[in-house]
Amino acid sequence: KKPPGTVEFIQVGPDDSLSSIALKFNTTPNKLVQLNKLFSRSVYPG
Repeated sequence: KKPPGTVEFIQVGPDDSLSSIALKFNTTPNKLVQLNKLFSRSVYPG
């Protein structure tokens, strides 16, 4: 179940980073880590 007020980002591209994705959605990298329960700040294409 996705958190209220969030949207799904379908696929990470080769030029995406946690910071660039955060910028697209007007949020912070730390908030993305928290919402997605990530263990690292690294993201990978695909």
